[in-house]
Amino acid sequence: MKLEEEEKLPPFYKALKKYARKKAALWSTPGHASGRGMQATAAGRDFYDFYGRNLFLSDLSSSVAETGSILEHEGPAGEAERQAAEVFGAQTTFFVLNGTSTANKIVFFSTVAPNDVVLVDRNCHKSVMHAIIMNEAIPVYLRPKPSSYGLLGPIGMEEMTKEAVRAKITASKWVRNKKAAKVQLAVLTNSTYDGVIYNADKIKALLADQTHFLLFDEAWFAYAAFHPFYDGRYAMSPFQKKRGVHMPAVFATQSTHKMLLAFSQGSMLHFKQGTGKQELDPQGLVEANLMHASTSPFYPLFASLDVSARIMKDRGYELINKALDEAIRFRHVVRLAGERYRKNGTWWFTPWQPPRKRLEKDPLQWKMQPDAKWTGTPVKPEDDLLLDPLKVTLLTPGVREDASMEEEGIPAAVVRKFLESKNIVPEKIGFYNLLFLFAPGVSMDRSRELLEALHSFKTAYDENMPLKEVFPALQKAYPEFYPEQEGLKDLCRRLHTFLKGKQIMKTVSSLYSTLPEQALLPHKAYYGLVEGKTEYVPLAEAAGRVSVFMILPYPPGVPLIMPGERFPQQGGEILSFLQASQELDNLFPGFETEFHGIKKVYANGRTIYMINCLKKIKDISFRMDRHPSAPPEEPPEGEGKTAN
Repeated sequence: MKLEEEEKLPPFYKALKKYARKKAALWSTPGHASGRGMQATAAGRDFYDFYGRNLFLSDLSSSVAETGSILEHEGPAGEAERQAAEVFGAQTTFFVLNGTSTANKIVFFSTVAPNDVVLVDRNCHKSVMHAIIMNEAIPVYLRPKPSSYGLLGPIGMEEMTKEAVRAKITASKWVRNKKAAKVQLAVLTNSTYDGVIYNADKIKALLADQTHFLLFDEAWFAYAAFHPFYDGRYAMSPFQKKRGVHMPAVFATQSTHKMLLAFSQGSMLHFKQGTGKQELDPQGLVEANLMHASTSPFYPLFASLDVSARIMKDRGYELINKALDEAIRFRHVVRLAGERYRKNGTWWFTPWQPPRKRLEKDPLQWKMQPDAKWTGTPVKPEDDLLLDPLKVTLLTPGVREDASMEEEGIPAAVVRKFLESKNIVPEKIGFYNLLFLFAPGVSMDRSRELLEALHSFKTAYDENMPLKEVFPALQKAYPEFYPEQEGLKDLCRRLHTFLKGKQIMKTVSSLYSTLPEQALLPHKAYYGLVEGKTEYVPLAEAAGRVSVFMILPYPPGVPLIMPGERFPQQGGEILSFLQASQELDNLFPGFETEFHGIKKVYANGRTIYMINCLKKIKDISFRMDRHPSAPPEEPPEGEGKTAN
């Protein structure tokens, strides 16, 4: 690299690179001593060679002054964050080295105290609930809209009105002074995991008088500031100052590694003061960060955030514009293929998008209009929702727009396994949908490979290719479940018949329609765990019991039930979903659902889901005296007496 080009490098990366070139004799951590310690064994040498010399030279300790202080935000490290704040439109930006999960916790620790009311979308990421437990907050939930296709529905504006929020606070048995109580922090996931985007400016104005602080979890949406397609729809968008209207203090937590260009775990926390009286002391944010940041940060990871910010400053619009072009082109090609196949009376994948002949980069074309059947969601005009072209969801056959199921269908889990055999990995799947992310690194060649693989799956399905050829490892591992003579279409038919019999799409679309009873605050359920007041019970015995863990399918990591909530005494969508998933694990090994919060036990030839619940003992006691301001609590009915 030429000298003048070196001078244009971003500040932290430039300082780190300069120091690494010194090849200094480090008498400090890390113990591999610039990689020299890796040479002692074959594995170490291979590891060193695979990752390269420069990675080890730049893996430094905080004792090196020339790169600045990552924890105190000083020197080149602090300058990198200040420049990133300017790039992303924030007043303050911190680089967070353990993902947006940690960034969310930092926000909570800088704004929320025990017994504060937190308004949060029910389909939030699990890290938000972890923060609620750690801060002993009182959650009040925004209920998402149902989705016929099993996607994660957005929050409607009717859930965020003053009347609706006040009603939620009044209905909570955990809020002591209901009349005076105000939301301390409101949390909304933008965009949703399936790419539904809110009008962030409208939400800021709507919640300004209802919350002290507002957090947009934008883990999947870090690129929004760099293209006019997303104007007004991201947290750090410029405040639209109107007379008599103020904006709350706003946070954005963004996984720079997900849809931008940083290493995994690289995230940014952005903050902007509001226009009202409530302000946050920036030093409080520094202290909250210190509670969660490692004192041994990984310098190359920090540098990747610095470089990612500089790339977006220099070429952000160009990169996102190109990604939009490629995503829209791919959607168009998939739609045209569907038209050709349907003319011949056969099936194809359906892109989840407005049914227009030609979609362009006009936000109006991507709006989720009321009564539009393609959405599968009851949208209202005031919701002002937009589908992000970069989140490409393909629907597989088998589900109608009203969540009813057709006689024939192709479960997405089978398509995913086929794609993975071609070294193509989707971001996530539902029962009949697959999500593909068109990040800036996606090229036309890669999207062409995906399209070819989808056509290959169709051919293998239509020809009912034997499983021993399509999934040889699966057929060999479980011959009793997948006979040699069974074909790909046969497998899809069997799995679809099972899911249809369970009415799985009706169940999934209604998962959040009725929220479980909140028998205990989340942190109280956790104290039951650490004090030995919990027990594992089989899923078949979970009805009526109070869950200790949050339970969620992963990815994307959205909880079905929260700690302290009671499973219904009988029936209910959550139990039906878990029971169907357990049965699916046993009937179709190799297509299991990954769950967090569930212990899977193999006994008597079957997989059994074990649920951690509060014990049923009369003298159970929880730590109710941790904070003098804690409101009185009632014991979970049937779970025993609660004492101070």
